[in-house]
Parts: sequence; structure tokens; C-alpha cells
Amino acid sequence: MIDKKSAALLAAALSIIGAGCAAFADRAASWVICSAAVAVCGGLLIRFEKRQDTSGDIALAAVMTALAVVGRLIFAAVPAFKPCAAVIILAGIYLGGERGFTIGALTALISNFYFSQGIWTPFQMMVWGLTGLLAGVLGRYLRNNRVFLALFGILAGAVYSVSLDVCSMLWLGGGFSAERFIGLTAASAYFTVSYMLSNAVFLLVFVRPAARIFDRLRDKYGIGR
Repeated sequence: MIDKKSAALLAAALSIIGAGCAAFADRAASWVICSAAVAVCGGLLIRFEKRQDTSGDIALAAVMTALAVVGRLIFAAVPAFKPCAAVIILAGIYLGGERGFTIGALTALISNFYFSQGIWTPFQMMVWGLTGLLAGVLGRYLRNNRVFLALFGILAGAVYSVSLDVCSMLWLGGGFSAERFIGLTAASAYFTVSYMLSNAVFLLVFVRPAARIFDRLRDKYGIGR
């Protein structure tokens, strides 16, 4: 049974989606997917907000978010070669999937105040958030296998780039087109490869010092997992 508050929120969400589809008729698919991304991010962020975390856990999540944001800003001059996704993945591994999602989503939202906000922001929030979440789910395997960790980073980079290509194609209007999708992915191949390589490189560079730091925080202060 849905309570009145939930029903009202659902009705408001459907109304907003419907109004957006009417306003952006030729980009309705993009609007619906963007709305779904906002819903996913909002739902999981609300779930994280309701967690009973210690002040240490919250502070560490804030520090990891800041590191990911600063890492993206510092490497702004180098297209697609940035350490932020590696930081998000390590956060998911050592802090858990829910914190990993929160750090990934907030990294995209906060850093885009510099790189510019747009229809792509919810996509970035969702993809980086889910990257952190999945890293948490696979944490024990990623900790102990450097090859698996590097492959996970490579796959995360490819998914991120392809997701942005889908976002761009849908926002151009006309729905999904295989020809346009192939054209966009081909045009952005350099960026895709850069995302994939940078994730693997930064993960392999950061994983050992990160393991020492997080293990010490867990053993001494009970922070992390």
C-alpha cells in the first residue's frame, strides 16, 4: 500500500517527466533517461543520508569526495586523463558501496560547477555513483587482484565514455540511431581510450598507499571496512 506522501511524490515526478516530454518533444527519450538518472541518484543519496554513520566515516567520505574533485580540477588541462574515477573506485572498495556511490555522484555534481553543469550532469552522477557502488560490491576481489582491479578501471572508463555518447546522441533529438551512435563513439574514441588508460594507471599507482592508509584507519579508529 502506497501512503499519501509517496503517492504525491510519484504523481509530482510523473507530472514533471510528462511536462518535460511535451516541452522537449524531439528529445523526450533524453529527458526520460535524465529523469531516471536523477531518480536513481536521489534515491540512493537519501538512503545514504538515513544511515547511522559515525562522524569519522562522514569525514572520511567528505575527504575522498574532495580528493576526487580536486584530482579532476588539477588535470583539467589533460583531456580525459584524470584520477577522479580511480579515487571513487578505491572509496567504494574501502568504504563500502553506498559511500562509493555518494562520493561518485557528488564528485560529478561539485566538479561540474567548474566544468559546467548540463543535461550530462545526472548521467555523470549516475555512472560514477554506480561505479563506486559496484566497486564496493566487488571490493574483496578488487583488493587482492591487481589485474582484476586494472580491468575494472578500464571497463569503468569505457562505460563512462559510452554513457556520455548516449546522452549526447539522445539530446540531439530523433531518438536512438545506430549510425549516429557509431559515429559519436568513433569520434570520441580518443577520450574513451584515455578514460580507460587513466583509470588503470591511477588505480595501480594509488592502490598500495591507499591500502596502507585505509587499513590503518580501520584498525586504529574503526573507520571504513
